[in-house]
Amino acid sequence: MLSYVTFAAKLILNIHDLNNETVAGNVTDIRMMEFVRPDGSRDEAPAVSGRMVKHWHQYAMTKLALEKGLPLCDGCRACEPIRPGKIIKGKLEQISIPESEALRGCVICDTHGFLIAKGAKSEEKGAKGISSRRTSRAQFSWLIPVIGTEAPSKQVLHTRVSQQEEIASGEGAAQMLFSKSYASGVYALVAALDAERIGFAETSLLTGNEPYVLDEDERKERINAAIDAFRLLLSGQIGASLSHAVPHMDIVELMVAYHKESPLPFPVSPMYDNYLEKTEGLMTEGTRLLYFGDGEPEGTKKFGTIDNLFEEVISQLD
Repeated sequence: MLSYVTFAAKLILNIHDLNNETVAGNVTDIRMMEFVRPDGSRDEAPAVSGRMVKHWHQYAMTKLALEKGLPLCDGCRACEPIRPGKIIKGKLEQISIPESEALRGCVICDTHGFLIAKGAKSEEKGAKGISSRRTSRAQFSWLIPVIGTEAPSKQVLHTRVSQQEEIASGEGAAQMLFSKSYASGVYALVAALDAERIGFAETSLLTGNEPYVLDEDERKERINAAIDAFRLLLSGQIGASLSHAVPHMDIVELMVAYHKESPLPFPVSPMYDNYLEKTEGLMTEGTRLLYFGDGEPEGTKKFGTIDNLFEEVISQLD
């Protein structure tokens, strides 16, 4: 059974608009972040937040859960951040339930965690609210350009034409102008999946109850879906504007590490030189390293396709 899986990917993303969080009037700009090069000099480039990447992993995993018939709460079924959620009188609301119940009822609450922070319903002095949290089993870095590569961006003027305005006024169609930014670059991503803790309720450690609230087959199904969701992420389903700006993406390199008995350190980011060799030297005994790319890194098993690499990881669930 898998205990821990990590991912280190180097991706080419051309003409993307995956994190357009800066809006001023009719201008939408892409997220820019500063980072430091190994020589200490500062740089700034388009980046995609880890929150955005995490959301799209959740989205991909939700689709897989629906296909496989895995349980979802009402909030996660709708890909809303309200979890655990339930529709009450036609309105989606966060509900306060024991951790074990939340895990049994929703694969996303189990894998991506949740935070319940509710004020006291009573205004009486001394009344207490409810606070409960579950740490995410899936973890993600920002998408950051590889050091030493170019990361150009350009603002483009778009227009929307409303035929309704033309009918109403009898004049030319109303033209609405707006600007959006697009970027290109070679990006690095680091992610991890704490497979051993899926289906594991930490609160049970306080009560002395069995911490795993799912049987082994149920846990395997959920871990399988979580790993498969990474495959969808690496296909480019990873951020905003996918309706009209799916990035022209290519996977340059991918290194996956897994261990069947213990946790793993995060891999060295592909944004740095020699990350493959440094990652190999960082991993603990018993770690298996899988690689896709043009290199020939020592200590790794090389694959000709991404699909074969993922199938190797998933086969470790048996």
